[in-house]
Amino acid sequence: MTIIEVPPVTQNVIAALADLADCVCNELANSGGGETCWCGLYPGALVSWDYCGECNGGRCGMGYVRLAEVFPYSVFPQQELDLRCTYPLAWTVEVGALRCVPQPADGELLDPVAMADIAVVQALDASALYRAVKCCGTEAAIEVYQPVGPQGGCVGGFWRAYLAVE
Repeated sequence: MTIIEVPPVTQNVIAALADLADCVCNELANSGGGETCWCGLYPGALVSWDYCGECNGGRCGMGYVRLAEVFPYSVFPQQELDLRCTYPLAWTVEVGALRCVPQPADGELLDPVAMADIAVVQALDASALYRAVKCCGTEAAIEVYQPVGPQGGCVGGFWRAYLAVE
């Protein structure tokens, strides 16, 4: 494992992101739709759905925290131009979960009971992700939950949240 030296000015941010990812994984496993195949901090502009598939132990899906934007603010969480390098930064994160959707043969829809079960898991995950953002110790403002999919055998959603970490 590579050890990366983190400048002191960003250590709190890295710690907050890591703590949030741990909380997301715990909440999904304990009060969401269950343990996922992969869960953690995810880099980049978009989350790859390649890790959403089934894995051992009957688990399926992924949970993630992704850094989406960073901006200065004088009133949290409203973005503002910083002309003198005096404002703190708000860290926008996407906190999400994707779950597998069974793919029936011949492109038919799943029966209504199976579809309802998938919708219930999505709702449980949305609630678990919300608790992870609001109850894990970092000051956060949160927007609306955004459902995604179904696409490629996956369905889920994410919350966009703003973290005030100095």
